[in-house]
Amino acid sequence: MRLKIGVGLRVLGLLVALPLALLLGVNAFLNLWLPVLVNMQPERLKMTFDVAWMLTPGVVEVRDLEIRQQSPNDQWLLTVDSASATFDLHDFLEHTVHITGADAHGASFLWRARTDAVPKNPPAAPTAPAEVVVGQADGTATVADGTAPVADAAAVPGTDPVTDPVADPVADPVAVVVLEDWTPPIPGFTNPPDPSPEAIYPAGKPWRIALENVHVDRIREIWLGDYRYSGSATASGALTIEANKWLEVEGVVLRLEGGALTRGTEPLLTALSGQVDVDLAGTNPVTFEGRGLFGAISGKVGLTADVSNLSFLDFYLRSAPWLRLTGGVGTLAVDVSVEAGAFQDGSTVRADVDDIVARFLSYSVVGDGEVRLAVGVADGAPQTAIGVAFSDFAITLDGDADPHVKGKGFRVDATTADVALNRPFTALHVVLELPEAEIPDVGVYNAYMPQGIGLRLLSGTGTVRGHLEVSTPENVCRGELYLHGHAVRATLDELTLSGDVAVHAVVPSGNLETGRYDISGTSLDLGKVRIVSGGSLREGKDDSAGWWAKIALPKGTVAVGAPIFLDGNLDVKFRDTVPFITIFSEKQPLPGWIRGLLGVKPVTGKTRVRLGDTVLRVTGFQLFAGQFEVLLELRRRQEMLGKLYVRYGQLSLGMGIADKSNHIQVFNAKKWYDAEPSPD
Repeated sequence: MRLKIGVGLRVLGLLVALPLALLLGVNAFLNLWLPVLVNMQPERLKMTFDVAWMLTPGVVEVRDLEIRQQSPNDQWLLTVDSASATFDLHDFLEHTVHITGADAHGASFLWRARTDAVPKNPPAAPTAPAEVVVGQADGTATVADGTAPVADAAAVPGTDPVTDPVADPVADPVAVVVLEDWTPPIPGFTNPPDPSPEAIYPAGKPWRIALENVHVDRIREIWLGDYRYSGSATASGALTIEANKWLEVEGVVLRLEGGALTRGTEPLLTALSGQVDVDLAGTNPVTFEGRGLFGAISGKVGLTADVSNLSFLDFYLRSAPWLRLTGGVGTLAVDVSVEAGAFQDGSTVRADVDDIVARFLSYSVVGDGEVRLAVGVADGAPQTAIGVAFSDFAITLDGDADPHVKGKGFRVDATTADVALNRPFTALHVVLELPEAEIPDVGVYNAYMPQGIGLRLLSGTGTVRGHLEVSTPENVCRGELYLHGHAVRATLDELTLSGDVAVHAVVPSGNLETGRYDISGTSLDLGKVRIVSGGSLREGKDDSAGWWAKIALPKGTVAVGAPIFLDGNLDVKFRDTVPFITIFSEKQPLPGWIRGLLGVKPVTGKTRVRLGDTVLRVTGFQLFAGQFEVLLELRRRQEMLGKLYVRYGQLSLGMGIADKSNHIQVFNAKKWYDAEPSPD
């Protein structure tokens, strides 16, 4: 009997001891052998934690978990303060972490592209490697050999990792480019890695991580490239990832609660709240470059935030480098649906902001208003529209403190057939609409006046309105501008000019990239003109009052930055020629009988004008009024040189125009004019 009792006690003790031994063995495996098994290639994958234990079979508790991984394309780090996960330890033998349910608390996720990632379509090999020094966010610096595109993103606003190389080693193989890298530092990994895991280890079976029914709260940080969310967030859903083989996201829901989004050191959004639903069909992550991952995403985004800068829209406007949106302080509302990386019909992004800055070429339009992105259908095809509507605005030229134009209702509208989430718009049609607005002081327009011909604007006010359309990628444009100047005062040497100005500038075609514009059809009307001499020799003679002129430009071009930036043929109609005689006789007054002869009215004619920053050339100038005829060749560069021929019936006069004095030719004036060389 005692033997039977003893055997029973031994069996009972064994039944109790075996589970305890198994539990101790499992926990010993978790804390001692699992890290060894997982971390055999730490340059590729490394997992650390403070302590892990299993009390319920299949349910592991872990504290202070860190997992970092590096593939040929990217590097990432996941940290979790505490988690409870259900999985099968046998899956580790197959290089698989399969979690069928988990609750995690306190987490962060950091991701960055490898700067030495080889693109799918690499550039031709450079003749010599470029040295690219990349400053890391942790204060260190690394050197890339320049044989592959170098990211990054935060180094140049509006650029993107891998897809937008900052240095072009093919075009400039010996360039040294110093960048600031605002992608996240990942302890234990340099970027690019030195040495790379591909150089250390032979190709082997990668770890597969499959997460199902995962819930994570108290997320502190999500840092993707140079975009960083910090604050409070929760996430739930399923994820499967296997380096270089598989990536799948299913039913992930990310809830943001009042966090902040920054790019590099630049704050973009604060008080960011809402929900992001994400799905990603299973695919090979090797096919992704830079933002290529976003091209496979489907989901919905519903967010509100305070915005402090609209520069994030520049990514989509890159095909229009002459247009930039910055500034903007206000509120943002996002309601977007995405299917396979494409914005869906009904998606909207709307911002009500102050201090918007719309930069166009060398101009800045600043004011309050609304920015709106909307996706719809036009002519049966999807279309994305970006609109900026200013409630009030001021337009300034770079370097000027005073505005050139002030008003209300300026608009910038851009449309495109592109609806991709991950790519800039490739073909944009941009319309800039300037309603009638105030010109506070025409004096600011001296910046446009040639600096070497002695003409300077003093004062006056006016109004302006216009319309311009530009299409990319050719950057061709067309438009028109109406400008009215009132009581405009100017000086030309010792002469004072005043009057009203009306300009109708027409651009049938032009190119913003080359700076060449056809301005055929442009017209200029002058009214209430008065020219008063300040010279002591003039004694007020030949001063004009109430003069008018109508000038049409049937053919003309403007070439920005060229030595001669305006070249056009003019058709003219003047009240009389008195102002010209006032100008030409400034140094040497004409006899009274000649002044009276030149007062005939009205006169019509034509000429060719070429204008540069330091020179004005007038050639083929002809005026007619019955028996009246005027011929003129003129060049003004600091001083005025030229020749003038005037005929009325049988009476004629020639004049050699010079800076010091004018030469009067009364006899054989036409013969003299034809023989006199034209000013160079």
